[in-house]
Amino acid sequence: MPVRSLAVLANPLARRGTGLAIAAEVERLVRSHGIEVTVLVGADLADAHRLADQAVANEEIDALVAVGGDGTMRLALEAAAGSPTPVGIVPAGTGNDLARTVGIPLNDLPGAVAIIAAGRSEAIDLGRVRLSGADGQREVLFVTVAATGFDADVTDRANRLRWPRGKARYLVAAIAEVARLRPRRFTVRVDGTTITDGDVIFTAIGNTRSYGGGMLITPSADVHDGELDVTVATMAPGFSRMTMLRLMPTVFSGRHVDLEMVRTARGTTIEVTSDPPALVSVDGDLVGRLPATFDTLPGVAHVLVPR
Repeated sequence: MPVRSLAVLANPLARRGTGLAIAAEVERLVRSHGIEVTVLVGADLADAHRLADQAVANEEIDALVAVGGDGTMRLALEAAAGSPTPVGIVPAGTGNDLARTVGIPLNDLPGAVAIIAAGRSEAIDLGRVRLSGADGQREVLFVTVAATGFDADVTDRANRLRWPRGKARYLVAAIAEVARLRPRRFTVRVDGTTITDGDVIFTAIGNTRSYGGGMLITPSADVHDGELDVTVATMAPGFSRMTMLRLMPTVFSGRHVDLEMVRTARGTTIEVTSDPPALVSVDGDLVGRLPATFDTLPGVAHVLVPR
């Protein structure tokens, strides 16, 4: 479709606070394609949601462009879900796993903007998590991966660290969490069938293959298949902290799924409980605690992709 006018949703905190400068360069590049553009910067998260919703409802806006990481992509896709308005992707975050998934070039603003200007869109699935624990009832969409257990604990610790910055912060947090690793009893059901009922390190539910900047946690996931992939790392007899340290590097290649301690499955509805209740993160953001139900919303959103 021809793109004549678009709105750019900017995350001012992206790329260590350079998000607004990146958005300004995106605006310049978009105008060079003869496209009208409006830059949206929310005062806070609620304001950003409001601006995104308004842009999608505006019939004169042909596309909503998100400048930031996977959390910003989720915000834009939540606003556009169920509508014909496509979302353009300008990767400017730490992970950028949705961009990887659909073929948007990283560190190439002209290339990303050229894809947006071309106007080719395709439908993708989104994941949904419904939380019903002590934190109350809550429903959140996700774009890449929902994680609970060790992964979410690492996210929680990393968010509380002031140093170091970037991906190194997650490495420091992961090492610290390995040192205090403790078993939790998880029950994981996929489309009504129990695949795990015992001590678990983490459970990841993937709409995309990767999260965290290319870690292939659910390496067979596909944003077009109408299903979610599940990876469960169990705490088998003889498990030790050294086992965990050996497991962690294999996630970058996806080889962890071949280990005896790891179980995988695929389905449309995943129910997860744990004792004690574990944290849940989606697209790198903490959203609550178990119990939770995860399901898929097939083809509910559209993104602008390469030809």
